[in-house]
Amino acid sequence: MKNSGVISHTNEKDDGRRYTRRHLEELVALQTSVLQKQAQELRRMNERIIETMSNVVEFRNLESGDHVRRVKDFTRILAEYVAALCPEYHLDREDVDVIAAASAMHDVGKIAISDAILLKPGRLTEEEFALMKTHTLKGCEIIEMLEDIQESEYGRVSYEICRYHHERYDGKGYPEGLSGEDIPIAAQIVSVADVYDALVSERCYKSAYTPAQAYDMIMRGECGQFSPKLLLCLEKAAGKFAKRAVQNRQESTR
Repeated sequence: MKNSGVISHTNEKDDGRRYTRRHLEELVALQTSVLQKQAQELRRMNERIIETMSNVVEFRNLESGDHVRRVKDFTRILAEYVAALCPEYHLDREDVDVIAAASAMHDVGKIAISDAILLKPGRLTEEEFALMKTHTLKGCEIIEMLEDIQESEYGRVSYEICRYHHERYDGKGYPEGLSGEDIPIAAQIVSVADVYDALVSERCYKSAYTPAQAYDMIMRGECGQFSPKLLLCLEKAAGKFAKRAVQNRQESTR
């Protein structure tokens, strides 16, 4: 009987440990689920804020139309190729999503540019262009005022894109004259997407280039200087870029 009692007591202790471990695992799983839902809601809120701010720019800059949406499309396509072909940048699916969403903020600083410059139909003077270039820094000031996204990954990437998407790989861009890999990869990706969309879109001062023409102009360095790695990715993405550009044109004429 003694032996039977010892065995029974030991089993009770084991069952207790198993119950405690199972209970802890359930609590961890529940907590993880709650945190994941909170993170998803935070991402949705950040995206809504970014989308709202970018729409404000669209309302003011009548010429750009759906420029923000198109740049997001091209950014996502190119970012996916960069993630796949350039592992040194350590971009995963979530990074691609963040970069695509944050690309909508690239021109948010234009809110602070006067209509006389922003909506001028002709070429800007040197003085006017100098003021236009300040939209990169003014945009960063706006992002810093958005407390809801300021400390998030969206806020960090939005800031980098807004500030550096006009830098050039050869160091001749603005506002800081960064060169090479000193330019954040998110800003490099958006820079290519922004230039491509500008080329294939009709503006009041120019006709739209074909996707093939736009691709050739970028590859030849006629519209800025870009990383050889990004140009390789653009080469691989050229078909998807062209297809998206044709769809955009069809949608705009409906």
